[in-house]
Amino acid sequence: MKVQSLWRYPVKSMQGETREELRLESQGVAGDRSFGVLDLTSQTIISAKRDGRLLEASATLSDGELSVRLPGGQTLSPGDVLDECLTRWLGRPVRLVEAASHGVATFESQGEFERDDSASEQWEGTEGSFVDESPLHLLTTADLNQLSAERPDLQWQVRRFRPNVMIEGNLSAFGPIQSGRRIHIGEVEVKIWKGCTRCVMTTRPQPDGLERQLDILRHTIRSHNNQVGLRATVVGTGKVQVGDRVVLVD
Repeated sequence: MKVQSLWRYPVKSMQGETREELRLESQGVAGDRSFGVLDLTSQTIISAKRDGRLLEASATLSDGELSVRLPGGQTLSPGDVLDECLTRWLGRPVRLVEAASHGVATFESQGEFERDDSASEQWEGTEGSFVDESPLHLLTTADLNQLSAERPDLQWQVRRFRPNVMIEGNLSAFGPIQSGRRIHIGEVEVKIWKGCTRCVMTTRPQPDGLERQLDILRHTIRSHNNQVGLRATVVGTGKVQVGDRVVLVD
């Protein structure tokens, strides 16, 4: 098994970036979900679980400097101009904030994934990052291949699932991967926490041809107990590169 691709999402719920190398720290991927869009009225960090429009924007980090590309192509750095543009686009007062100084975030999701107008549900994130739960998200080609074979009419693309590490090989979250099992990924060691429960974001339309497909989540719920991928924690920090070997620890 090996690392097929690496992903980082500098701003929560915006499109992220593929990387040839990532640094994994105790809190997860360096630079991942390190910024978020704060709703100044509700004091929640906006998620595409509640407002799918965020997926129309993208964010990248270069030498520690963030760039946000808005729908229409305008690219801006953090500051008043970006906050004003985000406010106009989303139609409510917002500003970009950094997770390291924000504290524990509150997130919102729609209560029923099939109804965008359903009531919101709230939960709290983790200190120092805008990840939902765990520091690291793993996905495997084996799982996506199985899903594609089961429902070839649907778009089972990696961008729907937003992993950090895409693993090529026969490792499958649908198989008997036990909580607590350790995995070496290059020079890094991670520990499996649990299967990754999926949400409405997997069904959202995205740029470059991904359609709104509610059957993505319907099938996942019905056939796989609503889990695709693995949530993990970082045990031994270091760098991970595309092509690195992936080894299950006995």
